[in-house]
Amino acid sequence: MFRYLIPFHPKRHPHFFTDVLVIGGGLAGFRAALAVDPALQVLLICKNGLENSNSIYAQGGIASVWAKTDTLEEHIEDTLIAGGELCERAVVERVVRSGPEEIRNLLEIGTKFDKKADGEILLGREGGHRSDRILHANGDSTGKELIRSMIEEIKRRSNIRIWENTFALDLLTADNCCRGAIVYWKKHDEKELIWAKQTILASGGIGQLYRETTNPEIAAGDGIAMAYRAGAKIRDMEFVQFHPTVLYIAGSSRSLISEAMRGEGALLVDRKGYRFMPDYDERAELAPRDVVSRSIVRQMEKTNSPNVYLDLTHKPADWIYARFPGIAATCLHFGIDIAKDRIPVRPGAHYSMGGILVDQDGHSSLNGLWAIGEVSSTGLHGANRLASNSLLEALVFGESSGRLASKTAQIMHNDYQVESIENPPLPPLDSIQQQFHSLIDLADIRNALKSLLWRTAGVVRNEDGLRGALEDTLHWSGYVFSQQFQSIEGWEIQNMLLVARLILEGALQRRETRGAHNRSDYPETLPNAEHSVKQEEILVKSNF
Repeated sequence: MFRYLIPFHPKRHPHFFTDVLVIGGGLAGFRAALAVDPALQVLLICKNGLENSNSIYAQGGIASVWAKTDTLEEHIEDTLIAGGELCERAVVERVVRSGPEEIRNLLEIGTKFDKKADGEILLGREGGHRSDRILHANGDSTGKELIRSMIEEIKRRSNIRIWENTFALDLLTADNCCRGAIVYWKKHDEKELIWAKQTILASGGIGQLYRETTNPEIAAGDGIAMAYRAGAKIRDMEFVQFHPTVLYIAGSSRSLISEAMRGEGALLVDRKGYRFMPDYDERAELAPRDVVSRSIVRQMEKTNSPNVYLDLTHKPADWIYARFPGIAATCLHFGIDIAKDRIPVRPGAHYSMGGILVDQDGHSSLNGLWAIGEVSSTGLHGANRLASNSLLEALVFGESSGRLASKTAQIMHNDYQVESIENPPLPPLDSIQQQFHSLIDLADIRNALKSLLWRTAGVVRNEDGLRGALEDTLHWSGYVFSQQFQSIEGWEIQNMLLVARLILEGALQRRETRGAHNRSDYPETLPNAEHSVKQEEILVKSNF
């Protein structure tokens, strides 16, 4: 399958050359761009602005062994336990052991973590961690501070060029190699070919496929869809993590209520004020996210309620406002004083453990293509991500992919792109389908798909629901994929339908309950943990 677009010819359409192309403006993409040799040219493209990514919304913090009382071995074991026997130990060890060095790098570029009165970094704890090892900034605005310091450093690098408000439509491929991407640049209202010696995908997650999600509007699974169309291997798409505590108020934007709040002592209670988590797990509120999410859903069913509540009112008010200023401000918009009132919450789609299969350095199965951050499947998270490990993963794999993509680009011939341009691989003209799509309501399809996945591929799943959802998704895809859209809304819907299919097929094939994947009809966990890998059969060598 490939995107149906009017054929481009480089001699008649805009094109751009770069050594390394980075698609995505979150923490992973920024770290990769900074790791490229300053002698090489980097083009960093962002779907929206520089300050609009999943990373910037990260509240809880970044996990790393920093306290003298903590150990690397304990962080490794905590990650493996949470991952449902699907983590790759070598990857876990590498990421955890690289953590302290990445924290030092952040401090060097001016990142300001919260500190104690004596100047030592203040550490918190979240579900699944046996020690205090979560570094945070501005209370509950860690992502914002990380992105701030990264952007300032990027703007100091003369070799990094930034295109904001640029939508990546598809990867350019030839001879089983990624050679760049075709993008739509809003600034000039036109599509451009970007020829790159190496391409790094850091386009984020898939949260917008679900009605209830903590993710921003841009998280529509574009990178996974592009890589799949290009022939890269995709792994474990059925593992979608649902954050247990998302603000649930009619009219609100489903804001994340940080796991750090439970780490600081917040209790989960139902509509009657009953603290229910000890009934489900001895770790109570500090159990891993998959356990807490399933427990909340069960308690909502028991009490016939659309939500449960987080209660932090037993803590001093001044401390609450200082520790969680962002959450306090958000809740106050809806008349909730978190020092006096319980916070209504329920699970929401938060993070995808599956994605583009990569090796320990971030290289995908497609030559010339690297994938990092949430768009990738590195082996760190397994079936269930341990809280606050994602920012650490973004830094570690961002550094390795940027550095190694840089080295690869340096040894490639200087005429690499010129050769590609002289003989651009194009699909046959008769494959281009020009059809009317004025009758298609894109907003309605998007809403229907999000509701469908929430009902059938949410926290709890079963065979009938998944099969029905797959049938609906394939039906919608039948007429949506045949259209030639000329808008971001249309391109996103095509990506979302493709990724939805991958999630549903993976969930159907995995007949067990493991980590974030919960099958009510197959509640047991199989003795042998196996990954699920998919790859599109490529009929043409180009995606444009």
